[in-house]
Amino acid sequence: MKKIFTGIVILSFVVLMSFSTQTVHAQVNDTANFPYWIEMMQNPDVNYFQTVRAFETYWQGREITKGSGYKPFKRWEYWTGLRVSPEGKIPAPNKSMDAYNAFLSKSRSGSRDTDGEWTSSGPHTVPSGYNGYRGLGRVASIAFHPTNPDVIYLGAPAGGLWVTTDHGTTWNVLTDYLPTLGVSSIIVDEVTPEIIYIGTGDRDAGDAPGLGIWRSIDGGVTFEQRNSGIGNSTIGRMIQHPSDNQIILAATSTGIYKTVNAGETWTKTTGGNFKDIIFKPGDANVVYAASGGTFYRSTDNGDNFVSINNGLPGGARGVIGVTEANPEMVYFLITNGDSFKGLYRSIDGATSFEMRSTTPNIMSWDCDGGGGGQAWYDLDIAVDPNDADVIYGGGVNCFKSTDGGTTWAIRSHWYGGCSVESVHADLHILEVNPLNDRLFAGNDGGIYWTDDDGVNWTEITNGITISQAYKIGQSLMDRDNVINGYQDNGTSTMTTNEWISVGGGDGMECAYDPTDGTYAYSTIYYGSIDRIRNHNNQGGIAGNGVNGITESGGWVTPFVIDHNDGNIMFVGYKNVWRSTNIKAGSTGSVDWTKISTMGTSDMNVMAQSRANTDILYASSGNKLWMSNNVKDAEVTWTSLTSNLPTGNNITALETSPIDSNVVFMAQQTRIYKSEDKGLTWTNISGNLSNLQINSIAYYANSNNGLYLGTEVGVFYKDFFLDDWILYSAGMPASVRVTEIEIYYDSINPMSDIIRAGTYGRGLWSSAPYYTTLDANFEANTTNFVAGCMVDFTDLTQGLPSDFSWSFPGGTPSTSTAQNPQNIRYLNQGVYDVTLTVTDFYGTDTETRTGYIVVGAPMAPVVAFSASDTIGCVGQTVNFYDNSENCPTNWLWQFEPSTVSFLNWTSATSQNPTVRFNEVGDYTVTLTATNATGSNTIVKESYILSGGYGIPFVESFDGESINAMGWTVENPDNSDTWEISPVGDGAVWMNFFNYTNLGARDYLTSPALNLSDFGEAYLSFKYAYVQRANQMDSLIVSISTDCGATWQRVYANGPDGNGIFETAEPTMQFFEPVTEEDWCGLGYGADCPMIDISAFAGFPNTKIRFETYNNYGNNLYIKEMVVSNITSIASNIETEGVSVYPNPAHNTFSLNVKDALVGSSMILTDNQGREVLQQKITRNSTIVNIKGVAPGVYLLVLTGQHEVVNRKIVIR
Repeated sequence: MKKIFTGIVILSFVVLMSFSTQTVHAQVNDTANFPYWIEMMQNPDVNYFQTVRAFETYWQGREITKGSGYKPFKRWEYWTGLRVSPEGKIPAPNKSMDAYNAFLSKSRSGSRDTDGEWTSSGPHTVPSGYNGYRGLGRVASIAFHPTNPDVIYLGAPAGGLWVTTDHGTTWNVLTDYLPTLGVSSIIVDEVTPEIIYIGTGDRDAGDAPGLGIWRSIDGGVTFEQRNSGIGNSTIGRMIQHPSDNQIILAATSTGIYKTVNAGETWTKTTGGNFKDIIFKPGDANVVYAASGGTFYRSTDNGDNFVSINNGLPGGARGVIGVTEANPEMVYFLITNGDSFKGLYRSIDGATSFEMRSTTPNIMSWDCDGGGGGQAWYDLDIAVDPNDADVIYGGGVNCFKSTDGGTTWAIRSHWYGGCSVESVHADLHILEVNPLNDRLFAGNDGGIYWTDDDGVNWTEITNGITISQAYKIGQSLMDRDNVINGYQDNGTSTMTTNEWISVGGGDGMECAYDPTDGTYAYSTIYYGSIDRIRNHNNQGGIAGNGVNGITESGGWVTPFVIDHNDGNIMFVGYKNVWRSTNIKAGSTGSVDWTKISTMGTSDMNVMAQSRANTDILYASSGNKLWMSNNVKDAEVTWTSLTSNLPTGNNITALETSPIDSNVVFMAQQTRIYKSEDKGLTWTNISGNLSNLQINSIAYYANSNNGLYLGTEVGVFYKDFFLDDWILYSAGMPASVRVTEIEIYYDSINPMSDIIRAGTYGRGLWSSAPYYTTLDANFEANTTNFVAGCMVDFTDLTQGLPSDFSWSFPGGTPSTSTAQNPQNIRYLNQGVYDVTLTVTDFYGTDTETRTGYIVVGAPMAPVVAFSASDTIGCVGQTVNFYDNSENCPTNWLWQFEPSTVSFLNWTSATSQNPTVRFNEVGDYTVTLTATNATGSNTIVKESYILSGGYGIPFVESFDGESINAMGWTVENPDNSDTWEISPVGDGAVWMNFFNYTNLGARDYLTSPALNLSDFGEAYLSFKYAYVQRANQMDSLIVSISTDCGATWQRVYANGPDGNGIFETAEPTMQFFEPVTEEDWCGLGYGADCPMIDISAFAGFPNTKIRFETYNNYGNNLYIKEMVVSNITSIASNIETEGVSVYPNPAHNTFSLNVKDALVGSSMILTDNQGREVLQQKITRNSTIVNIKGVAPGVYLLVLTGQHEVVNRKIVIR
């Protein structure tokens, strides 16, 4: 007879947060003593960061043992962490499918007959190799045909519903078109077996969204949602009334529901997180259910339930077993968070229970019951339908009792030890087929059965393609070799004829050597890397404590093998490590060097530029770094975090194989492109809506073609497509694509193949997107003067392999390059250009008549720019010639002349590198010459060496912190200073979700020049509140040596003096909504006015805002001013208007009396032309003048009764 799987303790996050009137420390103590994290992780309404904090608090000081449940949580943390918002909100289960449907409603298909030709590549059979981790994937539910024992159904929690009609010889999938592939419960109608109900979601690990209950009336050919009243719940178990097939009860993540009309409508009968429910044999009025470790009983067919405590101790989780051999006998197997707590038995229909055993620990990995287990994740019970004393308990292994649970003996072992047969670890379901009394077990590897009390087990997993691939690696040498890392089932390699198991554990990142196809590499959790040669595992080469490595990595640790040198590998632990001899004769001889000092957070994505392998990108959550010299002895890194377009986690990186400046990045549901190595980003998401992006693959045999692996399939876009297209034909509709890799056929690009690893349906393959050959091109310029050179770019659609260019009038006049450069036209005239392209099937030609127009020679029109115009003395600046008409000679002049030319450049270089050696303003002059003549441009006071003069005003309203000249230091690579959308501009620190107590983050100003002043003052506005008694700190320091040394001038909070909150404490996420939330108004402290006159007289001065995290609440800063006066209020009182600073750069503060609020402000130049107009709606306004040319301007304020004029100088 059947048992059932139950849930974890029902202690909702609401209960946990009922301690909100206490301190955060009290909450920490509670989560330290009880594993609240188990229930929290299964509640989508709970804050993600609170759950992680509860988990870490609970495990602090505890030994992490094998099978303790630690790893299933880390799996949840990994997948959820990729999708969670910066505030910790977990996406709704229907988010991805809603986004998918929104995409379909507004998007067109591709420009060819099919949008993908995907077929399953397996594994379809269990890979060859050793026992223990070989398998295909996790099975969570099993059901039987009521009259045919050969018809069996199984549900995979991320792979769908499968059926066999020949007792497991062959299997077919039934649900690839549904919006979720998670199936955790199945009912086959006893009266009409063509009617099938499935309960969706993953009740044990959350690997697939729960979208309620679905019904088929045609044997699984089609399904319809039967969800009215239930909604998007995860279904743990369903039971059908034995004599009325219209009545069904469902135990779900949101309670117990009942239908009396075959699922047309549902009514909730009790609330909570239920995973087990079962009828009393012979009496359907009596129903048993379990929520966590609590037993429930109903005597009215599930309309009402009461908890049963008589003889039961409670626990973290329990499962129920009943048997027709004795309907009054009920078993309740109870566990702690991980281990066996006891088996309890009732002989009176579950009105009271007695303890039968508490030992051995049948949840353990050991033969006779040792420590640990992960009972909250894998647990079930089955009772023999003919003998009420025979019980099977499933955890990591299967144990059997023949005396009603008093004693236990092992009947299967995860690798075949203990003198019993091997059955894959982690049993999630035990079911007895009533037609033949065979016991079936579903586990992390597949499905098995026994008909001799567990002495012998038969595996019938082959044919169930449900592998959960974290990562894949395509060999560049052999199209048939693909390595795959699987959840629960190790690492396997696809070959021409079979799949071979090459590693155990949970397979993670894996890759082939791009230069030698005999080598491959695999990982398990936390970055333990094995080397594989010719499909044989040679052992570990990297990991914490291996070959000199002193730190571990994330659940999925990224690594990169150098594109050009297979001896070099980079691994992202908490820092980046490098080896130059990963193919050393002995795995123990591999050497590693730590080449970064980035902090304490785990890396999650890495990408090496294929165009320049000295460039490496590495990310940790929502932080990003780049190195230009990753192979040098002394590696330098640039933080790109403050340049990122959002605060969301980075989920994928990809580089261009042809342009080292180009990098692509996915931040959860958005994809961005940078053309300057990550300094600036462009959103290229287009019509993708809110689709979670897991992988990006650049297709080299296309024009900027990108494949995206998402939560719901594959998408594609290239230069010729206006929008992204769905490229998933043949794939399951809602399959999670975790990684995409591409094999390139060196002879025929039409034979290239795309591979997609999926989390629940294994490996898939397709031909690439292609179009009919259509020659096309463009030039970087088509109208210019004689003597200039032109660059041509191929824009051909299709996959051309050969190019033939003709340039009449040009030198050279022909080319076979794909993108010819430096074609010079010496004579005035109009010229044609022709391109002929060839692919495997034919040719196409494009001729542009009169495309190039060459005019008479002209002298240069001179222009230039610089990498920076403000900095400390001694700063290096790169200058860029932007002149027109093709100059051939350049002369740079600087006044004063106290500069040095660097990097082998000089005053006659086109683009020199210059160091400025003195304090002051430098005027820059460029003279450009060609054969026709010369011209000169002069930019006065273009370089401010030593820094900005004062008054200096920062309004924090720029596109990014770096763009405003500020820098961020983030030692732990976690939350840090960012631009906030609050008000007219501000920066902020998110302390609310910042769990790293004691962490410090720094925000540093650009250089300031105070050398002409005897006194100086710093002021700024801030907003801050506490969370309960938790208060963070703000420290301000000043440096007069460009940041080499610092001196504190202000400190508040625990690492300072005094209380500086500006609003009342709150347990909610703080954002200043009104001006009263800021300092100086309403509640709390005044705004700081800091006398920094001790630092006046110096150039190269920087101001640094430092925060100290105490897990309090958020801090915001705006309107920072450095000036030589303490206040501008007196000017307003006497004159009614103040412009500050004046001269101004980028912004100025306009302060007006009440009578001028509502006036119109116009800024005009010295010729009376209007350059800016703005409505003044309050007394103090920050005016943005970025883009306004330097000069003297007239500011005119027109009020209701007066007009006020002020002169302002813009630098």
